[in-house]
Amino acid sequence: MKIQAIRIKNLASLDGNTEIDFTREPLCSVGIFAITGPTGAGKSTILDALCLALYAKTPRYRLAENGVDITDVKGSTIKQDDVRGILRDGTSNGYAEVDFTGIDGHCYRANWSVRRAYNKEDGSLQPYEMSLKNTTANQDIPGRKTELLGEIERLVGLNFEQFTRSVLLAQGDFTAFLKAGRDEKSSLLEKLTGTHIYSEISKKVFEHHREEQQKLRELNLQREGIATLTPEELMDLQQQKAALATVIEAHEKSRDNLNKEISWHEQWSKLRENCLAAESKHQQAIAAKVEAQPREQRLQQIVRVQPVRPMINDLQNTREQMGFKSKQLEEISSALTSLDEQKKVSDNTFERAATALDIKVQEEEQARPLLNMAKALDVQLTEKTGQVQQAAEELASVREKETKQKEQLFRTGKELENLEKEIAQLDRWKAENESRRPVAEQESLILSKLRDAGGILESLKNYTSRIRSTKEKVIRYRQEGETLENQRKAVQSSLQQERSKQETLRTTLSAIPIHDIEREKSSVDAAIEELITAEAHWKLLHQAVNEKEHLFQSLESKQKELEQNMIRLVEAESLLKIKRSERDASLKMLEKAKLVAAESVERLRNQLEPEEPCPVCGSTTHPYTVDHPAVDRLLSELETTHAQNEAAYAQQLATLSSLNQSCTGLKKLIGELKEKRTGTEASLKGLETRWMEFQFYEECNKYPLPERAGWLKGQLQQHKSKQQQLQGQVQSHRKQKEQLDAHTAHLTELDKQLNHTENLIRDNERDLKSLQELQENDSIEQQNADKKLEDVEQTLTVYFPDGKWFENWQADPEAFATHIREFTLVWKANIIRLDQQIRQQEMLAEKRKGIEERLKSIGEEAGVKEQYLSKLQLRHKELSGKRISLFNGASVNEVETTLKEAINSAKQALEQQRETVEKMQADITRNRVQQEQLEKDINTFIKQESALNERLGSWITHHNRQYDAALTQEELWPLLTFTPDWIEAERSSLREMDDAVMLAGSVLEERTKALVAHGEQRPSERTLEELAVLQAELRETLKQNTQQANEIDFKMKEDRSNKLRIGSLLRDIEKQAEIVENWAKLNEIIGSADGKKFRQIAQEYTLDVLLSYANVHLEALSKRYVLQRIPNSLGLQVIDQDMGDEMRTVYSLSGGESFLVSLALALGLASLSSNRMKVESLFIDEGFGSLDPTTLNIAMDALDRLHNQGRKVGVISHVQEMTERIPVQIRVSKQQSGKSKVEVIGI
Repeated sequence: MKIQAIRIKNLASLDGNTEIDFTREPLCSVGIFAITGPTGAGKSTILDALCLALYAKTPRYRLAENGVDITDVKGSTIKQDDVRGILRDGTSNGYAEVDFTGIDGHCYRANWSVRRAYNKEDGSLQPYEMSLKNTTANQDIPGRKTELLGEIERLVGLNFEQFTRSVLLAQGDFTAFLKAGRDEKSSLLEKLTGTHIYSEISKKVFEHHREEQQKLRELNLQREGIATLTPEELMDLQQQKAALATVIEAHEKSRDNLNKEISWHEQWSKLRENCLAAESKHQQAIAAKVEAQPREQRLQQIVRVQPVRPMINDLQNTREQMGFKSKQLEEISSALTSLDEQKKVSDNTFERAATALDIKVQEEEQARPLLNMAKALDVQLTEKTGQVQQAAEELASVREKETKQKEQLFRTGKELENLEKEIAQLDRWKAENESRRPVAEQESLILSKLRDAGGILESLKNYTSRIRSTKEKVIRYRQEGETLENQRKAVQSSLQQERSKQETLRTTLSAIPIHDIEREKSSVDAAIEELITAEAHWKLLHQAVNEKEHLFQSLESKQKELEQNMIRLVEAESLLKIKRSERDASLKMLEKAKLVAAESVERLRNQLEPEEPCPVCGSTTHPYTVDHPAVDRLLSELETTHAQNEAAYAQQLATLSSLNQSCTGLKKLIGELKEKRTGTEASLKGLETRWMEFQFYEECNKYPLPERAGWLKGQLQQHKSKQQQLQGQVQSHRKQKEQLDAHTAHLTELDKQLNHTENLIRDNERDLKSLQELQENDSIEQQNADKKLEDVEQTLTVYFPDGKWFENWQADPEAFATHIREFTLVWKANIIRLDQQIRQQEMLAEKRKGIEERLKSIGEEAGVKEQYLSKLQLRHKELSGKRISLFNGASVNEVETTLKEAINSAKQALEQQRETVEKMQADITRNRVQQEQLEKDINTFIKQESALNERLGSWITHHNRQYDAALTQEELWPLLTFTPDWIEAERSSLREMDDAVMLAGSVLEERTKALVAHGEQRPSERTLEELAVLQAELRETLKQNTQQANEIDFKMKEDRSNKLRIGSLLRDIEKQAEIVENWAKLNEIIGSADGKKFRQIAQEYTLDVLLSYANVHLEALSKRYVLQRIPNSLGLQVIDQDMGDEMRTVYSLSGGESFLVSLALALGLASLSSNRMKVESLFIDEGFGSLDPTTLNIAMDALDRLHNQGRKVGVISHVQEMTERIPVQIRVSKQQSGKSKVEVIGI
């Protein structure tokens, strides 16, 4: 793989287009080139562009913290590690492009580009784009970004990490690696070789081994905690379950019967409440009907007066019209009086308007000659005004020029004055700082020497700090060694104590007969189960006996009650026939009486007129049109008698129905009691049979019936006490076993801790030896640095007369160098400024002289213009005086317009007044006609009102005579206020009351029948309270039995599950033990909690391979040394072949030798990372800044030998001596506004 060209646009400080072509001279033919420039100019940006074009990544951005936002443009942010941030600020797009030779021998061009939205400088960043082209075949390679990046990686032959280790040499990291401590060596080697994966593998192995061990422990604990039932225990549980099932079935039947009987009582309560509610509603409806009788009477009166409503409406209309007409008559009379007065005023106004018109016409004729004279003067004034205005403008223009010239003269004089002061000040500053001129003129040399001295001083400080730190570390490592030795002794002591405790616990545990205890406990558990079942069964048996006795008593009672009810039923049927005959007879009599006194007949009789024929019979005599109290009284007595007979019949019918229902219910209940008695006897027989099967049967039957339940409870309590005692022994054994397991685990941990402590002791001894060697080497380097600083001081003392300059520089080198740069800048700036100001002074003096001459000429011209303007203004004033004497200077057009408008206004006023007079005369005539018509209308309405009053009086008299009433005209008006809608609504309301009475009676009858029918279906004579008590007792018994049955089911199910689990659990334990053994072997070799064990193995092996590659390169660079790893560590040692293969520590190497070794390691890493291909382009970006001249010569010789191996090497450095030795350079120079320029030069 070989880099052919790099192209950059608008990345970081590199503004615009930049191209570095390695296929053109001078870069084409050279093997070594330098990339030079000051710090921050953009040297590393070239390497960033190389990585961007190939991998869309850069080494520098990968070090940024993730998840941190930074500001991009206004209103937009990007992530700190976003490579798009390399786009230069103030630009809309940029790219990085690389031409390279792939592993297939073809040439390719990779391009990475980024732009902002709409190609605007303030647009937000868009996603970057990638492209790839085969320039040999001139063919674009298609694909998405991820596909192109994979293709580029294939063509280059290296991934990003390998590229940064193979092409961008990490020589500086290996320099640090050579002299780093043990932990720091491990960290650096992991970073350089990418072996962090081995730490993760070591941790994962350790974690897996621990997890598998825990799984095995959990399986063993599960096996110990699983209990199973014997065949005898299982058979006993099955028998108990069958017995409980029989008892539960019987109880469920009893529960259903009780629920039905309770439901009957609940339904009876609801029906009784409904019946009472219906009776209440019926009584309320009758009361409402009685209260509404006055409303019925008033409605009849309102209906009788409705025929007179049209007559009343006509009378009201006549009175309203008469009032309206009278009001109109009054208004018109008043209006006529007012119009007569206004007519007189308008006639006088008309005569005055005619006189005013004549006067305005005469004024116009008199003003005509004067208007002609004013027009002539206006023409002359207009001409003179234009001349005066033009002369004034010319004078103002000249005066303005004069003012500007004066201002310019003043400013020029002020500038000359300030300039002279500044020149004098610069002359004084130059004279004061003349002695420091050599510093400004030799700035580059002085700063270069000071930079070299700064590096030496920094190295000296580092050596001093490292020597002090190393001494502290030596003391700390010795203390840590003592502490670790004490820890090792303490762990050994703890191990002995724990082993002794373990043996004691194992002896104690083996002495406990745990198997005998568990067998005894199983026997006690079975006895407890049988006692619980027997106690429950005895309760059922005792309850069944009591229930049987209760059933016999209930059956005998119900049979006697049925016989009594049958006798009463026969008597009730006979009495019902008598009551029915009495009711029917009273009903017939009542219906005949109602025909005579029917309401419809009464209404027809009331409408008959005396001496008028009846529309039914044709008779002219009407004997029943008056009230007949005797008939009404007879009708009332018949209704009362019939109501009594109807009530007696209904009562007897209800009694018969109740007796029928009671007899039917008793028959049904007796049948059910007989069936229940049969079932109870069968159930009791089964319970007695099951009771005889219990092992405690014979012993329990020795006691009287009331004492048997207590005896069973006592036996159960004794067995439970024994069960608790045995359970305590089992738990005690389990706790002791857990203690033994915990001690065993603790012993294992102590063994690991002891091994770990011994490893730490060995590591501490190796580190202590390395620190002592480092301390000795740093002391030598410190002495060399002191000597180099003395040489720099002697060289630069000639430029600084002050003898304390070196102490000041040492106190703050950066501030001292900054002060020199600042003084140099000020010196050069002031000298340039002084020359510029002297030239500016001469130019301003010439400028002031020209201004003074122009100002004199402008003053003379202004005097002539001013005299001419005065003459014009005087003539204009004379003409203005004459014009003002005519019409006070008013415009001719305005005067003419005013006179014409006055005449027109007078004509309009005269015409308007004429129209007003004519209109008033028309209004007077119209009102007089209306007045006469209104007087006629009022007389007509008076006659109509009189006629209507007479008709209304006749109607009232006839009404009072017909209905025997005393209605007056005043009482008539309120009755007619009710509308037909109200009358219809009132009728509907009264009809609804009648309907409500009928409906309430029907509902009461229906609900009474339902109550009687439900009463006939009563199952038994037991009350609701008795049934509730029986239901609660039965529910509790059923709950206990069901719970016992569920417990038995759970035990049997758990037993089946445990027996299945034990079989599979043993297989799982065997498999898990094999897995734990395999992981234990692997953990012993490479597993550790911190990942150190496998990492150490992998890094030692990787370091050996790396050293084999590095020694090949080191032989080409220097045949004197061979690198070798110190056994059982990551430390390096050197075999000096010139000293008889003497073993030397890396701390004894000089600076140049260290550089060669670290360079060989970097080249070895590059070869290791790219062992399948040849990398022909290398870049070294660090490691040269702190080299002395001798070491630099060695480094340059080494780089020359690299070139001889066929590689093109790029060195990035700002070391002057080094860049002077490399003739071809890529120079990056800073420009204004943070820009940099890239040039390829050949020196």
